[in-house]
Amino acid sequence: MTQPPAADDPAIAAALERAAGDDVIARALAPVLALPTGKTSAGFPYLGPRAWQLFRDGVPHLLGFGGRVLDASARLVDAVPAAEGAARVVRQVVLTAAITAPPDLWLTRHVLAFLAELGLLARLADGELIDPEACDVTFDGERRTLHALELEKDLMFLLSRGMVEEYEEGYRIAGHPRVREIFTTLTPRPAHIPASTTASWRRLLAGEPIDEATQELLLEMGHRAPKRVDPAQNHWVPDLRELELGRRLVPVVLGARAAERTSTLVDGAEIAPSDWNARHVSCAAAALEILTAAGWTTRHGERYRVTTIGARGFARGPGPFGIIETYHPYMDKGRDILLHGPGGVWVERGENVGASQDANRATFKQANDALDRFCEATGFTYRVFIEHAIGRGEATRQRFARSGATLTYVGADLEDAAIDAGMAEQARGALPAQMMFVRKADIGKPEVLLAALSSRGVDPRGAVMLVGNGFHEVRGQTDEGMVEVFRGYHAAGILLLFTEENALSIDDLRATAYNTYHAGFRYVHDKSGQALRPAHPRARPPRLGHPLRAAWSECARRAGYVRADAYCTRTRTVYPYPPRGGHNPSISVNHFFVPAPIAASLGVVAEVGPASQRAILAKELPKEG
Repeated sequence: MTQPPAADDPAIAAALERAAGDDVIARALAPVLALPTGKTSAGFPYLGPRAWQLFRDGVPHLLGFGGRVLDASARLVDAVPAAEGAARVVRQVVLTAAITAPPDLWLTRHVLAFLAELGLLARLADGELIDPEACDVTFDGERRTLHALELEKDLMFLLSRGMVEEYEEGYRIAGHPRVREIFTTLTPRPAHIPASTTASWRRLLAGEPIDEATQELLLEMGHRAPKRVDPAQNHWVPDLRELELGRRLVPVVLGARAAERTSTLVDGAEIAPSDWNARHVSCAAAALEILTAAGWTTRHGERYRVTTIGARGFARGPGPFGIIETYHPYMDKGRDILLHGPGGVWVERGENVGASQDANRATFKQANDALDRFCEATGFTYRVFIEHAIGRGEATRQRFARSGATLTYVGADLEDAAIDAGMAEQARGALPAQMMFVRKADIGKPEVLLAALSSRGVDPRGAVMLVGNGFHEVRGQTDEGMVEVFRGYHAAGILLLFTEENALSIDDLRATAYNTYHAGFRYVHDKSGQALRPAHPRARPPRLGHPLRAAWSECARRAGYVRADAYCTRTRTVYPYPPRGGHNPSISVNHFFVPAPIAASLGVVAEVGPASQRAILAKELPKEG
């Protein structure tokens, strides 16, 4: 059972204040560590709400400040060991922000840039209310009406990042001075710099030759890499330097991952620019200057050393970074989408297929473990294993290592880049030699996969389909449409094991700041016509923004599936404290759904999550005939 925080101890607060001395970061951190922590049922400490708010709003911890907070926290605990529990939580939050903040900063910088190009930032800074339903701009000498739905998505993202406030008729600038500074000084992205420079960094860091134009671009990106130096803070909204550095950092890290450089970049590892590209040393040094500004490396003479923050970022960052940066076509066309609508813009995984594999590896292991436990407990057996939204086939690789050639393996994806990557993995022996691949397979159209299986004599009844963050990619998704998608797989008798990031409300996103990257995750999927959903129904509608879509558990249940709750797993929760009302959604959930006839034959009892969620669902769901 969760233990609430104890009473405040003035002696601890006084000791921490003395230990902080005149170190500005330590002085900001001391009141956070002085407040008592609670303990979860598993024995882990957590910050109380007051401590979290003090940390979130008053302690700078993004990018280069992250390492300074870790150092200050360690010194304070050395002086006052009683603060160790709170310091453990602070350390985890800082290391999390090293992964979650940069993709949101990257996105925010791009969104603000194309709004600046259309004059909307200046209008907001002047106090104007922007109504997405009736927003005209003058562009190329003509008066144009912006696309209402697309502008709504952009402003909703800025609402989640604390930069605008919502009014009944539209949006106005938020009141913090830092927001006004950003809106009045930020400039459009230079035309010669594309939204994504990942491919250029990959070629450089892979040691490949690069042309003169690419050299000039990379040198410009690394020259005078911006770095926030003012530690004063009373709100978590970033400053302009942090936004710009996030824009430069994300493609460097993804380029390193695509060049297979990140696995050696552990804490304390040293790099010379010539190690990365002996022919273009100055460009490699530009990459390292960006990493140094972000606190991921420190410079020691002619060499650079990976920091604790950097080691964490290189190990865990490419997955989230790649998921967000994949949507760079929408950032390249941001202005045109507002002027003309989103037609013709599409994402390609390309350089980020490996990053997507990184993001899903752990959750695929959890899902495969759950499948093994399910078979052992129920006696269920299956002959066909399908991985949809295949990427490089990580789920299949894990299953093949366990089950060998006893199964028929199928890989499906809408994008050729993913199928090509899967076939390359097959060619090197990581995937089964006889694995079937299905191209142009829209996961929202079960009939495409089913037709391919039928044409090859594969019976889908009792097959297992494992999906990593694929169902939210169904375009133009409505609640009823998602039910129909699930109904198609249910009618074929396919068990569905899928991971999905949990849709969070604007309220959650603002309260948790950079403790997740879900503001950006929600935005890019909204922008591309995809749809995130919560794992379970919410007890109350959100205060800010639009209502959330129907939950995954609701849609699957209405399609006939039974949720095998005992075999579902979830990742960490988004709040570092138990929020009022008890609702603390997880980052993502591994769902396990069994077709009703199979569930009945195995004695699997229908569940839809925690007891509180089951009660909500039982009351709110329409009854099936």
